[in-house]
Amino acid sequence: MAAEPEPVLLTPETLAAYVVARGVFDDARGIDVRPMGGGVSNIVLAARQGDRRVVVKQALPRLRVEDAWFAKRERAINEAAALRLAGSISPRSVPSLLDVDADACALTIAAAPEGWGNWKQRLLDDDVDPQVAARLGTLLAGWHTATAHDCEVAAAFGDLEAFEQLRIEPYHRTIMDRQPGISSAVETYVRELQENRTCLVHGDYSPKNVLVGDGLWVIDFEVAHYGNPVFDVAFMLNHLLLKRLHCPQAAGELDLCVEKFWSSYARTSAVCPSVASTLGHLGCLMIARVDGKSPAEYLTESERPAARSIGTHLLLDPPLEIADVLPLVERERAKLLPTSSGEPG
Repeated sequence: MAAEPEPVLLTPETLAAYVVARGVFDDARGIDVRPMGGGVSNIVLAARQGDRRVVVKQALPRLRVEDAWFAKRERAINEAAALRLAGSISPRSVPSLLDVDADACALTIAAAPEGWGNWKQRLLDDDVDPQVAARLGTLLAGWHTATAHDCEVAAAFGDLEAFEQLRIEPYHRTIMDRQPGISSAVETYVRELQENRTCLVHGDYSPKNVLVGDGLWVIDFEVAHYGNPVFDVAFMLNHLLLKRLHCPQAAGELDLCVEKFWSSYARTSAVCPSVASTLGHLGCLMIARVDGKSPAEYLTESERPAARSIGTHLLLDPPLEIADVLPLVERERAKLLPTSSGEPG
């Protein structure tokens, strides 16, 4: 059987002609193109002509990480469908979808307004606004509740292949292989994700996929599926807590982000998971961002074992309340403080 041809991938040199061919712009004159950072799974290019700005995103067959990591490119079409659905529920909370190219596995969306920024970078720069976390909790609860037990949503987003390729295998399966001692516990949570499915799950609900300005957008729905809402909740909490570990100078504000995200979600969600389940999944994800195929790039050499320790505790012996995690993170952070001799304590 003949091998499949290599996909034609977009480049800064070819994008102007591409957006004209797709009818996004009328002509190529004056189109300014620049690559955009962020993410390992897509080519992302911005195009501007006058006051009009768009972003074109094309799925890669192999992700840009050290380990071999492949995923089907048709996830771009799934992302477009999820964007449409999320936009129908919360129109001002996602970018407008302008074009979907099934052959190229690419989509074109409106660019964020001038002056908006990436929430992940703002958190790492100690620009922490807990109200953003509260809004994200309410927004997520709205999506989960609006799609809960919906047969049409289940049919449209029932395929778990991309979720398996982009989350279960590189996160859960990888840490099971690399840490056999926790394999059984992790497998329990994998089964929960596969078997207890109730609503549309974003699959990458994290600060890097939040754009903030005088409004707020959530982007990157390529892992969206009909699944277990606990994944999105634990995913965001994991990122907030990892930044809490990494940015002790913003500890108070990041603690508030954790508390406000959880409380706003739990107060308004019709499918809120239990605390025990949420913290167990959080433990899996925290370990995965140390020992999985996509480690958190900002964690230092000393912070990685601290994150692993916190994650293992949450996985094997989760506390009773979400707020109980914060002292655990603080204790691990305190161990990293320099002593008077200048050596790590």
